[in-house]
Amino acid sequence: MRYAYPRHCMAAPDAHFLLGEAKWFGTGSLPLRLPHEVEASEAWNGWRRQRLQPGLSSFLFPAAWSIFLLAAGLIPMLLHAFGHGIGMDQRLGLSLWLGSFFLLWLSASLISLNQTEGSPAKMWLWNTARIETILLGVLVWVVYGEPVGTLAVVAMLISLPLWSSHLVRIATLLAWPRGRWLLPIAHVDIGLSSIDAEWTSESKRWARRPLARRQIRSGEMGDTRLEMILFGVREGNQDFIAMHLVHPSGTIIDPFVGPTIGNGIPFPRLGPTFSDVPNSASIRELIGAPPVSPVVAEWPPHLILGWDFEEE
Repeated sequence: MRYAYPRHCMAAPDAHFLLGEAKWFGTGSLPLRLPHEVEASEAWNGWRRQRLQPGLSSFLFPAAWSIFLLAAGLIPMLLHAFGHGIGMDQRLGLSLWLGSFFLLWLSASLISLNQTEGSPAKMWLWNTARIETILLGVLVWVVYGEPVGTLAVVAMLISLPLWSSHLVRIATLLAWPRGRWLLPIAHVDIGLSSIDAEWTSESKRWARRPLARRQIRSGEMGDTRLEMILFGVREGNQDFIAMHLVHPSGTIIDPFVGPTIGNGIPFPRLGPTFSDVPNSASIRELIGAPPVSPVVAEWPPHLILGWDFEEE
């Protein structure tokens, strides 16, 4: 089943419950379908995608400042290591150098504050609880202990691809499509008492909070550890259940995207490796059916822009 925008409908509005806001996607009108968006499998019949606000545009300004801090700290320290220093205090240079990394981590955590169910703590840990953070500490210790000479130069040069890996990692995650899938329900008893064994129920009936969780181990849907969460949502007088596919950073990502997603991220080759984003084909094949079968309500007409349903 697919959604068709009827010919008699007016132009899409600037903001819509399911489609998001036009300003998220540039200066044009609100797009009805993005190139990477694909339909869910037949098992998810009746569920609809709700786009969530992208985060990449909010990252551009702090990323630019991070580049400035990196250059402002690293260039004088490199000159000093070669024996041609400009008189910058070493502690200031180290602070600027470290600040370029800190700014990337902090900005990603702050961006998560504006995301649906975002978690700054999870985002911070996802960025810092890595072997690369230990390596950064070792490089700083080397430069601090021996600021002049070949060893300091090598340490500072190693920090460049290290900084780049953090930039690519965060930018790719923030560029990955955000979205969740909603189903209108007619009764608060949605079958949580008899939910699939892979799921852990957190409620006996519908409520506006997490209802059940499923942990997806690394290797099940790619090389990424994920979590699926059933969540209670209300819009106006209508209750919904939402399916969130949650990245280790706490970011909700759209599970149903096509191969063209590679055209929409800034680093299509390196990005997916560094950012732990899942394999889109694996998700579509292995996500299975919804864990509950509630009494489904009709979609409120004002929430679907008068879309018609057409059988494929």
